[in-house]
Amino acid sequence: MVLRKVENRLERIFERTLSRPFKNALQPVEIGSRIVREVDLTRRLSTQGPISPNQIQVWIGPEDAHRFEGFQKALVSELEETVRQHAVSEGFSFVGPVVVEIFIDDDIKVGDVAVKTEFVGGDSQPRLITSDGRKFPVGEHPLIIGRSPDAAIVINDTNVSRHHAEIWRTEDGVAIRDLQSTNGTFVNGHRITAVSLSPRDDVTVGTLHIRIEFA
Repeated sequence: MVLRKVENRLERIFERTLSRPFKNALQPVEIGSRIVREVDLTRRLSTQGPISPNQIQVWIGPEDAHRFEGFQKALVSELEETVRQHAVSEGFSFVGPVVVEIFIDDDIKVGDVAVKTEFVGGDSQPRLITSDGRKFPVGEHPLIIGRSPDAAIVINDTNVSRHHAEIWRTEDGVAIRDLQSTNGTFVNGHRITAVSLSPRDDVTVGTLHIRIEFA
């Protein structure tokens, strides 16, 4: 599903910019597939579970690189999202932010790709991903969730209180607390008062589902 998302977004760009098919040319979904395979092969086990490499270097040939001109940033962004989504689906965590870099190697033929992964520590940037596709970084200040227009995460749902819940950073990660809402805040189906969150947790406020990513 994740790789199909990459393919659908970027192949539409190819359809508009390329005048003829390239049978042997490298496709974005192939880069994503190779990255995912390398991530799976090089993941490590820790006391807190499997850890995914977070820095990925990709080498492609000059002819393929020429085809990507004009939307390299979009390609890199989609590939980084592929790594994050794959890690979430597999229950992997990171030691630092996810970074994908693409380089040109004159010795690589059309359609080929080389991938190297590394574990590079750094300050993670937790973010919230909502079921309607929105993304919110969790910084120094708490994020208020509610129906009020002044909330950081606005939910247009009459079952949601004006200031329903808040999410904030702690020394150990990220936590959520209910702000005495009428209909409650739920984590994994259980109504909560305050609790720490992990990437596997499903937060429900009204009809909206929220999950946390730590890199």
